[in-house]
Amino acid sequence: MTFTSSSTVRFLLAAVGGLDGLPAGARLASIGPVTSETLREHGLEPDVEADRHDIDGLVAALVADAAARR
Repeated sequence: MTFTSSSTVRFLLAAVGGLDGLPAGARLASIGPVTSETLREHGLEPDVEADRHDIDGLVAALVADAAARR
């Protein structure tokens, strides 16, 4: 699951009814440290955090993570 802002964290959790509504084993990707902190505030730890805090940086982080997991 990708998160591009703190509000996407809050809105998704509200939409699914909290932590129990998330799919088991979901990997969480954050666009940057502010969004990662919001995930942590809700009891979640990001698996991926972009170094560049924009969409291209998030995509690059996802690609690097996928390559490392092979």
